[in-house]
Formats: sequence, structure tokens, C-alpha cells
Amino acid sequence: MIVSLLQPLVLDSKQKILEQVLSLIELAALRDHTDLVVLPELWNTPFINAEILKHQDEWDDYIHPLQQIAKSLSIWIVAGTLLRQEEGKLYNSCAIINSDGEIVSIADKTHLLEVHTSKHTYYEKDVFTPGNQLKTFLTPWGRIGILICMDNRFPEAARTIAKDCFMIVAPCGFNDKVGPIHWNPLFQARAMENQVFYLATNPAKKSYATYTSYGHSLVVGPDGKILDQLDEKPGLLTIEIDPKQVDQIRKRTPYWDLRRTDLY
Repeated sequence: MIVSLLQPLVLDSKQKILEQVLSLIELAALRDHTDLVVLPELWNTPFINAEILKHQDEWDDYIHPLQQIAKSLSIWIVAGTLLRQEEGKLYNSCAIINSDGEIVSIADKTHLLEVHTSKHTYYEKDVFTPGNQLKTFLTPWGRIGILICMDNRFPEAARTIAKDCFMIVAPCGFNDKVGPIHWNPLFQARAMENQVFYLATNPAKKSYATYTSYGHSLVVGPDGKILDQLDEKPGLLTIEIDPKQVDQIRKRTPYWDLRRTDLY
């Protein structure tokens, strides 16, 4: 299975950001023969509430072109997150698009970010409503789970969905303060403790007022080893993985069978 992580630069033009993303998807499909593409969290807006709200009516503007290119190139797309409205509420949502261009699942971010420092306080709940379901989806290669950025901070969330999955995808929006400390060890730990592949994506590095995106999208193997990683610049990471490695590693060290569910 060939997977591609997209690390776009967030731009101030819908047309420009779409052109950038669609060209990267086309490159991944035609040059690298990818099967699955993963986009990051909020790739169409800076992670600043006032800016986020400017894009609350644009779900279809981004999702429809992604559906069209998925069908035309016969690839799966994890569409990163965009603002999605439902019954008067806004959700930080990721659509899963299959190779026929159909939306097979939509995952809403379930844990909303809060930041408390002496200089800056931030609440994602000022914009978004949290989702109430953890999602997985079935693909031709096996079942994949999805956890959006802050969701990955909670080991219970990954443990809840990982057993039947060979991979977890993590569209994220880490900043350059937390990224250098937490990014690699967080996803190595989640991959290793659940014995799954982890694909974690961020937008490329760029500063917007109080927020600077981090980049460094990466692929982690089910043994916790980083298999490949981008730097902070815009780009595309394509790598071949073997889903059967998950079964091999789980047989070698059967964490799932050794859990003391009588204690925890």
C-alpha cells in the first residue's frame, strides 16, 4: 500500500490553496502511484478563531473538488479538517472520500483545544462543538481509524479504536512551540502502544499573528519507529507500507492479549 501525506502552505486565497492541494494530490497519484492521501487539520485557514470563522460556509467548496479528483485518479483521500455546519453548530470535521469519489465517513474532532498561558488564552470551543463519536472506516487494505489533533493526546481514544485497525490517521495543526517537544514522541508512543501505523499531518510552517504552524508531517511504524518525515517546508511525503507488519508485530509481542483488564 502506498500512502501520501500532504503538507500544504495555508494561503489567503481559496483558489490558490485549492490549486496547491489538488496539484500535490495529482503528483502523488500520477508520479508516486499513491493509494491514500492524507491532508492536515484546517488546511484552508490559520488556526485563529477570527480567521476560522471566515470559512464556515466553505465545506462544499473544498470537498466537491476533492471528491472529483479522488474519482478521476481512483484514490482514497482523508480530506483533513474543514468547518462543517449541522443544525446551527460548527464542527471541525474530516471527510473520508473513497476512490469512487463518495464520502464514506465524516469524523468530528472530539477533544477541543484549550491553551492557558500568562500571555495567551485560547479556546477552540469558542468556535466548534465537539463530536461525540470515534470513527474508523473500512478500506481495501483494512480498517483505518481517525483521530484529529487534540484527540491523540488521550491514549484512551486511540486504544478504543486501534484493535481492529492497522493504521490511524491524524490530521493535525500543531504549532511551533509545542511541536518540537511533543510531536515525534506523542505519535511514536501512540503507534507503539497500539501497534499500528500512524500517519500524522500538519500544515507547513508559516506565521499568522499568534500562531505559527509546525510542519514535520510523519509516518510511524507499528513498532514506534519513524519511517519518514518532512521538514517545515511545504511538500509531499510518499511511502510504501505493508499492513501485514501489524499482525507480525502483534504476534511477536501480544500487548492486546496481555492487558490486565481486571486491573484497568
